[in-house]
Amino acid sequence: MTHLKILFLILISGLFSSCSDAKPKADNSIPPSTGNVIDKESGFIQQKITENLYVLKSTGYNTNIGVFIGAESLLLVDPMSGMNNHEALLSTIKKLSDKPIKYVINTHNHMDHSGANSFFKQIGATIISQENAKYSRALTDVTFKNTYTVDMGNEEVTLYHSIAHTFDDVLVHFKENNTVFMGDVYMTNSFPHFYYGGGSKGHLTIIGKALALGNTNTVIVPAHGNLSSNKKELSTYRENSVKWISTIKRLYGEGITSEEISSSDQIKQLSLIFNDGRNVSEQSIQRTIDKTISVDLIDNISISESTINSYEGMYTYQNGQTDEIIYQDNTWILRSAGNYIFELTPLSETKFLLKGQFPNKYITFDLPKQQFIHFNGKENLIAVKD
Repeated sequence: MTHLKILFLILISGLFSSCSDAKPKADNSIPPSTGNVIDKESGFIQQKITENLYVLKSTGYNTNIGVFIGAESLLLVDPMSGMNNHEALLSTIKKLSDKPIKYVINTHNHMDHSGANSFFKQIGATIISQENAKYSRALTDVTFKNTYTVDMGNEEVTLYHSIAHTFDDVLVHFKENNTVFMGDVYMTNSFPHFYYGGGSKGHLTIIGKALALGNTNTVIVPAHGNLSSNKKELSTYRENSVKWISTIKRLYGEGITSEEISSSDQIKQLSLIFNDGRNVSEQSIQRTIDKTISVDLIDNISISESTINSYEGMYTYQNGQTDEIIYQDNTWILRSAGNYIFELTPLSETKFLLKGQFPNKYITFDLPKQQFIHFNGKENLIAVKD
């Protein structure tokens, strides 16, 4: 009988030891919520990531919105739910917490992410963006260059800048809540979009930065599509992005046209993967391929230092708008405060392509007249050097 009691105690001890080993370690491994809550009255879908962090999306608008409940105030990420839907979004946020909204962070300047900035500024929020956002129409208050940290009392939210989808892309890292908001550099329902900023190199670089943050259980929030994702899915997305880029590069290098590339089996298969199983027209695929070629596969030519110096400067159009031409980090930039910023590819000593634009847009310099002609896809506009 004594032997049976000892055996029983050993088995119980082993069982509790095994259960103890199976418990999660305290390493910020916060798992994502698996279910979405639909509030029919407000028209928003909600996913609870942690006790303090939520992702919202309007049923009529596809941008994912972050809501973080700090110790004394709220921080929002890309709070855009449609042009006439700001009050409804605010009411939905107040159901989560009645604390004041102190900060709005934009992952980048595009209006489907920054379009509600003025609304939230009017109720007291400070808008935080990367400094290149000033070359857009997005409203901003505080800007930064490379990194920025927001202290929310119960969380330090860190922002990391890369040039990828745009010139002002930002990764938003909630370290304690083990979550990264990625903006348009990651979408679960669309092609990779790296045409307005850093090209495929920038695209893959920023994904690498996101994969390096947190741990294997880090929640990844894409800009559009699913409300949340994970590192495994993001790694797969990166692998498919590499396949997309390398396939286009190989076929284009063989002299195959973008129209022919769009009908290739591998491209069609990748299109289905990127677009969440939806069939996309060959015209749409071709347009995306054309942008990839424009931003990635057009060769630069070298420009003499004297020519570089003669082109750099401020230029003014007849309507009073001012553009700046600069050359920095071996890159030509065209930018206009409050309007746009583009990288330029020199096709000749005088003609430059605006990278990634469709239809193609160009800047052509006329040194004797100290001006350039800007073909914006529709018409030629003349800007004279100041």
